[in-house]
Amino acid sequence: MKRMTDITGVFRIQLASMRREMGPFLLAALIFPSAMYLFANAVSGAGSQQDQTRLRFLAGSIIFSLSLTSISWLGYLLLENRFTGRLKLFATMPLAPSSYVFGVLIFAITQAMLGTTALLVIGRLLGAQLRPNYFLLLVVILLTILCLCGLGVVVAARARSFSEGSLLTDTLGAGLVLLAPIYYSPEMMPRGLRLLTQFLPTTFSARAVQTTLAGGHAIGNELFALGVTALITLSLGFRLMKWREE
Repeated sequence: MKRMTDITGVFRIQLASMRREMGPFLLAALIFPSAMYLFANAVSGAGSQQDQTRLRFLAGSIIFSLSLTSISWLGYLLLENRFTGRLKLFATMPLAPSSYVFGVLIFAITQAMLGTTALLVIGRLLGAQLRPNYFLLLVVILLTILCLCGLGVVVAARARSFSEGSLLTDTLGAGLVLLAPIYYSPEMMPRGLRLLTQFLPTTFSARAVQTTLAGGHAIGNELFALGVTALITLSLGFRLMKWREE
């Protein structure tokens, strides 16, 4: 019972931080990804594969939202916890590190679900033909969040200053989407870079989200890759986290 109370307390503290800074959260979770969806549709033109193109752009914008909230925004909150002394306060309380970890992850999942739901509604209103496989879509979203949260935690744990960490999380949050063949086909990239980007978690996530939005279910390889990546990044991130930093 105490563990659940501790997890809930950490979640509520992070939620309060988000409520105080709702503007930046909405920019990362909704406004920027929606703008990218509109921009991609505008420059792509019409064609026989327009429905699939819209699904691809919507999947890309969902991943963009998840990346910005799970790496850039969550990383910012973790950096704030670390460099303002809040993490030390958690450590001096009778609070287990695992309670902090689960509280942060539940917060990350909550904010990602809000952003993803809003983007699905916007995509449908803007003409995307959706036949979602909701169960598999939920699994993909959860694994993606865990992958990207792990990366955000690694940066927040290793950054030498708040400004350095903020710059790294912002760069990583946007870069993992812009480098991945999400808004454009892999054939448009140089061969060496194309091979590298095929192994980015955002590449696997975008393919899986697009498949599930169209009602498909052939995403076994993507789920395996995301699961392995999530295990590695989260294990590394929370292992590097200095719970009682000097």
